[in-house]
Amino acid sequence: MRRAILSALLLTTSPALAESLPSNARPAEPAADVTDLAEGATDGRQTALTARIFIKVAHPVASRQAIVEDAKALGGFPTLMTDDRVHLKVPPGQLDAVMQRIAARGHVIDKGLERVDVTDEIAQLEAQLRSKTEIFERLRRFIDDSNVQATLQIERQMTALVAELEHVRGRLRVARERARWAVVTVQFNFQRQDKITYVRSPFGWLNSVDLDRFLRDF
Repeated sequence: MRRAILSALLLTTSPALAESLPSNARPAEPAADVTDLAEGATDGRQTALTARIFIKVAHPVASRQAIVEDAKALGGFPTLMTDDRVHLKVPPGQLDAVMQRIAARGHVIDKGLERVDVTDEIAQLEAQLRSKTEIFERLRRFIDDSNVQATLQIERQMTALVAELEHVRGRLRVARERARWAVVTVQFNFQRQDKITYVRSPFGWLNSVDLDRFLRDF
């Protein structure tokens, strides 16, 4: 009876967490073992890519929209859009292509790329999730053979483990998300181009300068 109550409590409190329990600790539904441990895993190292690019554009609104459409065409999507910047998530394999398209939309002032190996972090979090799930299962098996006082103590420990498991699972999702998507921050530099009122200069050479073209190219 207590086993059924605990399983129901876990489903109510954290449906995702209940999936990490062994099948005999869950209600009678199509059950999956802790298969999420392999989710997002690939052969070799897993790297989080973060790119930034600072470009000067003449038409920020049109440039921003074009950059977003380019990213979508390559499998990415925007996560933040403001007047002077865009944050994108793109498949790591398309990062170079996305950066090239962004650079083609204006004049590149600065750019950079940061690589962080998250392989060990993901492996450690997966190990923590396995370990804590195994401890939870061992505690669950003690419930039926314990007296009231011991049962209450075990239930307190299991409740604390539920919180710890949720915390580990959250960190694991974040780490896998960092490896799954490359992050691109695009920052725009632009100047409002007002109509120039010309006046005659006492310096003859200055009167011959095409100021409109000079400011546009600058």
